Amino acid sequence: MLSQLLAALVGLVAGAALRPVVVALAVPAGQPADVTCPACSPRPVPAWGPHALRLLPPGGHCPNCRARLCAPWLPELTTAAAFAVVAAGGAAGWYAATQYWIALLGAGLLLIDSAVQRLPNLLTLAAAVGTLALLTTASAHQETGSLLRAVTVAAAAGGLFTVLALCGMGLGDAKLAISLGAVLGWRSWQAAVLALVLTYLLGATVAILLLLTRRGHRKSTLAFGPFLIVGTLGAALITSS
Repeated sequence: MLSQLLAALVGLVAGAALRPVVVALAVPAGQPADVTCPACSPRPVPAWGPHALRLLPPGGHCPNCRARLCAPWLPELTTAAAFAVVAAGGAAGWYAATQYWIALLGAGLLLIDSAVQRLPNLLTLAAAVGTLALLTTASAHQETGSLLRAVTVAAAAGGLFTVLALCGMGLGDAKLAISLGAVLGWRSWQAAVLALVLTYLLGATVAILLLLTRRGHRKSTLAFGPFLIVGTLGAALITSS
């Protein structure tokens, strides 16, 4: 319990640093990634720097004019929850670092995809490169797991979702599936299959609920990235024992 609490607190801090990136990238494709307050500061501020952190405090209000810029505490709480789930799984060493890396970037991708239905290359590629680098380090330190299986599952997941992209699913999901497949494949084939099952069960459940509550219809589109991320964290937690 103590480790989960500590992980959640670290997640809050990490989420605060992630907030400017989420706000900057949560825009339709083709728009510049920057942070600004339209009420008092029309000049954009780069998303990665101290100025953006000052402009986007956790409360979500501009510190100068108090205009609402984003949802209060959402990136912080999302990242804290993801870190707590990783801590509950009990992973250690470089493999734990890999899971926290996925939790951090996954939290940002979940929020961005939910807002504008896109998974920016900046985060999906960083997730893939960082995951493979950390798993390679874990293998060099002879931690329990299989780098070969991780790479195989990553390639299979990327290939599967690339095929699905030809049927209408976003190509960003295929890029995200590479890192998620790798982190699950390191553990076992069963973890990867379970994540896929959980992902589609979650997606189907939400789609049915939207239809029943008339908040969607049969032609509505759903962001699939959040289901992939939640399904991966759930499978990692379930198979941790």
